[in-house]
Amino acid sequence: MARRFGVIAAHGKPEAALLAREIRDWLVARGCDVADEEVLAQSWRDREVVIAIGGDGLIMRVAHAYPEVPILGINVGRVGFLALVEREDWERALTDLISDHYHVQEGPTLAVQLERNGAVIVEAWAINDVVVRAGFQLIELELYIDGQFVNTYPGDGMIVATPQGSTAYCMAAGGPVLTAGVHGFAVTPICPHSPIRIALVVPEQATIEQVYLSDREARLIIDGDPVLALQRGDLIRVTRGTQLFRLVILSGTNFYEAFRSKFNFQIRPEAQPSRGNDRAASQSRAR
Repeated sequence: MARRFGVIAAHGKPEAALLAREIRDWLVARGCDVADEEVLAQSWRDREVVIAIGGDGLIMRVAHAYPEVPILGINVGRVGFLALVEREDWERALTDLISDHYHVQEGPTLAVQLERNGAVIVEAWAINDVVVRAGFQLIELELYIDGQFVNTYPGDGMIVATPQGSTAYCMAAGGPVLTAGVHGFAVTPICPHSPIRIALVVPEQATIEQVYLSDREARLIIDGDPVLALQRGDLIRVTRGTQLFRLVILSGTNFYEAFRSKFNFQIRPEAQPSRGNDRAASQSRAR
């Protein structure tokens, strides 16, 4: 039986479309059944893996469109932290894929409800984050965890992020990076008007609630998509979602190497690890 894959290229990126055609031809030549985006709309449930050629935005779009189908990201964007394969390595990556030299990493998602005047008017889910974001003026939010009042936060809003989303807006706002396998969510205030700027990491089982206390402009944003303008008294409730985010991890993929290189996160750029494969990899890169 043929291996069954989907291939999707980022819209508006000619280099992604060209690479997608090359990848389709390569897979078909090896006996694989390959579906493009149009065919996937009807057959995505029986695909082993969807190959997303673009950046992290494309990966999130694919994950929302085809819930729980494993995704292999090939980066033709800028940072592409979820798209772990660089475009020049695609053939090696697909060789590993069709040889079953990979595993599927499962990450949690977020379920979000917006309640207004006692009625739920938005119900959705997020892969990366749920954000309350001010317009041009300071806003106030009350934060409750499992029904317990935490604090009132004046500032630009609040981010609730999954582990895979913690390297996105959460990290940029000064929040923690949660590695895969951490069973928690990061709750990070955005530019709080306070000397206390501490983010929280709460258990996956927690119920995170925010009450909007302002009359000023603010929006609910889910995975970067503005959903609705907020009104005073709105309640935003975030819990663990029922869906899973499933990412293909190839043999040799190293989260910490990707973190150092993609974000230039090195305290001493000349530092060499003293042991293990990281040392050999660093020496190889130096040559």
